[in-house]
Amino acid sequence: MSTITAVNWNLEKGINWKEGAAWIRSQCPDIYFHQEVQPGQLDQLSELLGMDGYIAVPRPGSSNDNAIFVRRGGPLVCTEKYPQAWAPWHAPANIAVRLRDSDGTLSPRQISCVSVHACYFSPELRIVEARWCTTLAKPGWLAMLLGDWNSYRVGTDIAWERYTDDAFAANRTFEENGCRGTDIGPDRELLAAGFTEMARHAAENLRQPNALAATSGYRDYPGRPAGTGYCIDRGYLSAELAPALTSFMVCDNPDLRRLSDHLPLRAEFDATELRAILHHPAAMYQPHDNRHTGAEIAADAPAHLRHRKSGAAPRQ
Repeated sequence: MSTITAVNWNLEKGINWKEGAAWIRSQCPDIYFHQEVQPGQLDQLSELLGMDGYIAVPRPGSSNDNAIFVRRGGPLVCTEKYPQAWAPWHAPANIAVRLRDSDGTLSPRQISCVSVHACYFSPELRIVEARWCTTLAKPGWLAMLLGDWNSYRVGTDIAWERYTDDAFAANRTFEENGCRGTDIGPDRELLAAGFTEMARHAAENLRQPNALAATSGYRDYPGRPAGTGYCIDRGYLSAELAPALTSFMVCDNPDLRRLSDHLPLRAEFDATELRAILHHPAAMYQPHDNRHTGAEIAADAPAHLRHRKSGAAPRQ
């Protein structure tokens, strides 16, 4: 095992899910982040992929759910699942994975993995979703976030006056001082929290400029300029994980464009570097239910206090 592979894809409303699953399987990912899973598809996708699927809390009234799949018998092992029922739109799929060593033991540290499909119509809700993700950026924690953010990178400038689809323009912009600006809020918040965007890192540090390619916008929609691409599908890492990233690409060919209105993302990590990070001790807050040491507990304290252990490791 020299490489750990992660793939992300918003497979449009699960319409071409069987063909999409066949392509995903050909990529042999160790972990796969999926958006727009439809009701009843999870188990069938799991079998077609040869992966175990973990789906988010369903949103009433909508069928586009987020999921994460982990390769069976692979180097990553799902050790925790977190139902994020608080979400104002589509709940993120959120699990924690640990790296399996050759002797079968698991790494002492875990990576909190999140599959995101941000709200398409509200920059305010997208900020809420991104700010929840920033809670995974605490010191010592490790996280990997991939998905459809329905917003743009900091520095993106879009000529919205060319759009006659006023609803789309309203959904993707925000108003400030009487002017409308391109929504870069989620990217701004994630960067401010210390996350590294994978494509930027690959372009700036790995000499992979194509990592910044557009992921959507290649289909013609009434009221939108033809051929205008957008990079709204992105991946983020805890900065501590960035040195393990060796490759990041937007996968693009006519078949993939036919299957979905979004293109897949593929990231590769050096397994040896990743293992070193997951075995590196980290200073982090350790929640527990008794802040006193044994010496500080009075001799006549109840037995259940005298023998209480420190709390469990923090849950990411």
